[in-house]
Amino acid sequence: MDEPIVELKNIKWHYPNFGGMKSNFSMENFNLTIYKNEFLGITGATGSGKSTLCQLIAGLIPHQIKLPYGKANEYFDGEVIVLGNVVSKLDKKGNDYIISGKGAMAPEVGLVMQDPESQFLTMSALNELSLGLQIMGLPKDEIVKRIKEALEMVGLEDLFPLIDKLHPSELSGGQKQRLVIASFLAMRPKVLILDEPTSDLDSAGKIEVIEAISRLREKGDITVILVEHDPEILKKFVDRLVVLHEGKIIAIDKPDNIFSNPSLSKYIEVSEIETIFKNDEDLVKQIDLEAAKVYRPKRRFEKIGEPALEVRDLKYEYPDGSRALNGVNLTVNRGEFIALIGQNGSGKSTFSKIISGYLTKWDGEVKIFGKDISEKKVRLSIPETVGYVFQNPDHQIFNRRVDEEIAYGLKNIGMKEEEIRERVDETLNRVGLSNKKQEDPLFLSRGEKRRLALASVIAMRPEILIVDEPTTGQDYRMSREIMEILLELNREGSTIIVITHDMRLVAEYCRRVVVMKRGKLIFDGTPEKLFENEELLKESSLLPPKAVQLSMKLKESGIIQDLLLSAKEWLDFLKFESEKKRYVLLSFDSMKFYGKKLSEEILKKYGKPDIIIYIERGGMVIARLISDYLGVKDMLSIRASYYTDEGVPSTHVTLGSFDYNLDDIRNYILLVDDIADTGKTLEAVLDKIKKLTTKPIIVCTVAYKPHSELKPDIFAYTVDNDTWVVFEYEEQETRRAFLKRNNEIGLKFMEEAFGKKENNYK
Repeated sequence: MDEPIVELKNIKWHYPNFGGMKSNFSMENFNLTIYKNEFLGITGATGSGKSTLCQLIAGLIPHQIKLPYGKANEYFDGEVIVLGNVVSKLDKKGNDYIISGKGAMAPEVGLVMQDPESQFLTMSALNELSLGLQIMGLPKDEIVKRIKEALEMVGLEDLFPLIDKLHPSELSGGQKQRLVIASFLAMRPKVLILDEPTSDLDSAGKIEVIEAISRLREKGDITVILVEHDPEILKKFVDRLVVLHEGKIIAIDKPDNIFSNPSLSKYIEVSEIETIFKNDEDLVKQIDLEAAKVYRPKRRFEKIGEPALEVRDLKYEYPDGSRALNGVNLTVNRGEFIALIGQNGSGKSTFSKIISGYLTKWDGEVKIFGKDISEKKVRLSIPETVGYVFQNPDHQIFNRRVDEEIAYGLKNIGMKEEEIRERVDETLNRVGLSNKKQEDPLFLSRGEKRRLALASVIAMRPEILIVDEPTTGQDYRMSREIMEILLELNREGSTIIVITHDMRLVAEYCRRVVVMKRGKLIFDGTPEKLFENEELLKESSLLPPKAVQLSMKLKESGIIQDLLLSAKEWLDFLKFESEKKRYVLLSFDSMKFYGKKLSEEILKKYGKPDIIIYIERGGMVIARLISDYLGVKDMLSIRASYYTDEGVPSTHVTLGSFDYNLDDIRNYILLVDDIADTGKTLEAVLDKIKKLTTKPIIVCTVAYKPHSELKPDIFAYTVDNDTWVVFEYEEQETRRAFLKRNNEIGLKFMEEAFGKKENNYK
């Protein structure tokens, strides 16, 4: 039988009243057993109790939290046993209650927290590594040996010759995390608790460090407890996974079972891709599209506006002589949304601090909206234009109330009190901190502090916003919400530069990616180009997200031509056709009826258009009918399709050329198609036409589906999302599509509507 190493029995825990505000978090009758040499994972949404659980096991809670004397029973009860020792227990002494037990059990039990700086005790990196070993009474030779081994485990072996000269503050955020992990590994604890210890590491570095810990567990007598949000990490390394929600265990099982369970999706990220594919080997078998191609148009960077940021030959050296930037050249246009990525220590944060005005004494040229920031007057005005959210929120937060932190900057720019209150409330709601309005930031979780730091900057509505690791410490749902906030700010006009290690977010949200290494830019392009460059990924310590890795297999098999970057694109690709369960026919006579009906409504609402633009091939028939009813002679066509020639739904809309002069438009343009299904085709055409004219564009379709991303201004009727509308003039194309998929129900419908002709279309 497995030997219990950690036992939590009937635990009750309530945080005492901090800062005049009562915490809503609580644990009641909490039980958990962790076994010898187990690799246990802990996950759950932000605020679910992951860090609290770690600190209970480590003995920090309740021993290091001041509880009202004699009333400990109001906050804590139960028993925590680690390695056979009572760590925490509630005892009654007369009429009073007190906490007993050993408390923290270092070095046998080590706790690596998310914020490395909170665990630094000394003035040098060497002392950080050696302090615990000295307390253990190890001889000097053994200390040196263990330090060297620990640095190698976490990928910091290059620092060993300089370790006595380095201060932790000189390291990047990721290097600091590695250093703290190394300091605990050197002590060789029997229980190692890792509370999101690699949140600031690049994707390959995270794997590297956790692999080293996993190997140590396999070789030695060590039990590992890992708090992590990333499903790929958890599935690869942990034996069992605990899902927490509001201080309770919602589920405990093997990771594969957890992440393939849709009922847990409200507590954790359950990948929709995992519900489609049992494993990678089943991938091609499950997609019965033979060698059909998915066409994605090449998307080039377009100059959305004038240059917002111009950097030329930027160089920077730290006081110790180490070079952080070595000739960086970059232009960012107004309105762009860019990901700045690269392995730890590549120079990303240094670069960002220079253009934000936080670092001086650099060489080169930096202009913000054409103004040279080397000029003192311009540099002093940078905060009015550029907002910078630090990687470590503790470097940015200094007020004692959450709402006051956000109001501080607004007061400094002279905003009126009533407007400040409105802006504070709006911003808190945006970042999900409305319920923390009056709390002291000191008692927020790490993830909540990051959101507060972001809120204090976005409340200022800067023209350029630089966010350093905005989603670290957030669960996947909150990460997406933060990225949606940034996307919304971008749509409102802000230029966004996001520094991140999360490749999923890069793939889903950014159309331009800049990669740095050793102070230089080594890549500037689309996510697709980056993920297809295996050599560059390896050189940059980057790993493509799971969705991209799977689509690479499809591309290698010839099934698609371009990579699928996100779960949404996968679902569009795989489910678009399979969701069609019913079929309806629109005949020529029906089109004539709807053409007249639509024309009457168009004249009544908008008057006569100057010109009709229709989408080939679907919009041609209805457009010609409408033009006859309206008496509009000027008609233009544009080829656009969400399908390939084989009838396969593609990941993006393919547009044909459209170079017409639209300067003579006086009233409005009528854009016509037969159906607004996904709406992607109409959106793509609209975007193209809007670049050619400032005149109104009215969208008209015969049918409209509620799931469409775009609702037409005029349409004849609504059709259910799961219905395939077959137009009489598309008989041949529809038959080919059904034959391609061996769609028996669709073929039967075609036979009933048109007769049996499928042999003619093979």
